[in-house]
Amino acid sequence: MDINKLLVLLAPYSLTVSLLYLFGFWSSFEVNILEYIAITDVVKHALSPLLASSIFIFIGLLIAQFVASPLKGILPAGGGRDLPEAKYVRGSFYIVGTLLLLATLYVIFFTAGNMKWLKVAILLQVPITVIIGTASFAEKYIEQPKFRIVVINSLFIVLSYAFGWGAQNAQSIIKSEETITINSKLLNQNYIGWAGEFLFLWDYSNNSITITHKSLITSIERTIPVDKTTSSFSASED
Repeated sequence: MDINKLLVLLAPYSLTVSLLYLFGFWSSFEVNILEYIAITDVVKHALSPLLASSIFIFIGLLIAQFVASPLKGILPAGGGRDLPEAKYVRGSFYIVGTLLLLATLYVIFFTAGNMKWLKVAILLQVPITVIIGTASFAEKYIEQPKFRIVVINSLFIVLSYAFGWGAQNAQSIIKSEETITINSKLLNQNYIGWAGEFLFLWDYSNNSITITHKSLITSIERTIPVDKTTSSFSASED
């Protein structure tokens, strides 16, 4: 495995995944996040929520194994393309792939809400896994076949889910029942997050956002009823 070549590719990959997540999250509030943070801060802002959502990686790998394992028993390695079993499997893939594509297009164009992007990622997960196959295109970076399949599938799964994760996390904030107190004043708003030196809050009374500069905030207290916990921190903490 060529670590140096792999790291060179992982840098733009990490930036792409982070941008997708941030666009999915902040576009739900109609905020252009790049107006408030530098491109060098993109990965830092998206890293924690992406790691928290990594359970989808393991789900994707399980699906990949379920797809790949039966084929090993049906199709002999290096041949068998014209066997009845092979034709049946290929035909089934074409039918399933077509149905999944139609379902994906329906979700994109005829459904609303932030959840639709996670649905799109789920519908595309199996076709992506099948298309990747043995990931021979990455053979010069990772020589071991099994390890290569796991790594490449993981990378594509995270990439396909990134935008949807961001959009879904934004939806969770909109529906949140937590309260926030700023400068000892209780507000009817939900905490969205910090972007650069600005604090973003969601005003659920009129479906709008409030943007406050860090210099105007001396204290913040967030109370989350579900967990019965309260967190306080000064404005100097970003």
